[in-house]
Amino acid sequence: MKSTIQRLVNALGYEVHEMSLSAPSRRLEMMQRLGINVVLDVGANVGDYARGLRRIGYEGVIWSYEPLREVFAILEKSASSDDKWRAVNAGCGAAGGTATINVAKNGVSSSLLPMLTAHVASGSESEYISQETISICSLDDSVLPSMDPGSNLWLKIDAQGYEAEVLKGAASLMPHVSVLEIELSLVPLYQGQMLIGEMITMLYQLGLRLVCIAPKPVFCEPETGYSLQIDGTFVRV
Repeated sequence: MKSTIQRLVNALGYEVHEMSLSAPSRRLEMMQRLGINVVLDVGANVGDYARGLRRIGYEGVIWSYEPLREVFAILEKSASSDDKWRAVNAGCGAAGGTATINVAKNGVSSSLLPMLTAHVASGSESEYISQETISICSLDDSVLPSMDPGSNLWLKIDAQGYEAEVLKGAASLMPHVSVLEIELSLVPLYQGQMLIGEMITMLYQLGLRLVCIAPKPVFCEPETGYSLQIDGTFVRV
C-alpha cells in the first residue's frame, strides 16, 4: 500500500515519509504549528470528529455539516453547549439546492451516489435501506460571507464518494485551506466517484501536498483483506 501511494506522489515530485499524523497528539501539534483557527467538518455524522478535536485541546471554531435529519438532531445537541461549534443541517456540493440521498443501514455509508458491489460486499450493514430529501450548500456560499480575514482553515471531507463535488463548491474557499483531510478510494465504491489517482493529481494542482495516509482497517475486501479506502492528509505548499 505504502509503495503504491509513494509511486503516485513521486510522479508529482514529492515523497511521503511520515505515516502517523492521524494520531490525536500529532493532529493538535500540526494545527498549532500552522495556526489553524477554523475547522470545516463535512460529513459530520453525530459529531465524533469535532468532539475528538475538543478532547485533544483544539479551541477554535468548528463548522459541522450533516444532511440526515435524525443524525443531525444528535449532532445539534452535542454542539449546543459549545459556542464555537456550529452545526449545519445540509450536505455540501457544487451548488446549493436539494437532493435525494441514499440512506445506509449503518448511517455512515449514506451517499448521494449509487453504491457499487464492492462496497456492499464489504459488509451488509452498508446497504441502502431508504432515501431522504436533503438540503445541499456549497462551502463557498456557506462559509465565505461570514469568514474573518484571519481565518486559517482545516477542511475535513467524509462525503462517501462525493468529495469532488464538495471541492467544486469550495473553489474560492480553497486558497484559505491550509490542511485537507479526505477519504481516498482505491477501488470504485460509488458510481461516478473520483478515485485516488485522479484525486491526488487534482489536489496537487490546487497547491496541496500529501503528507500522511491512514488505512481503514475495518474497511477491506473480505476475500483478500485489501484496503478499499484510506484517509489522506494534504498540506498547502
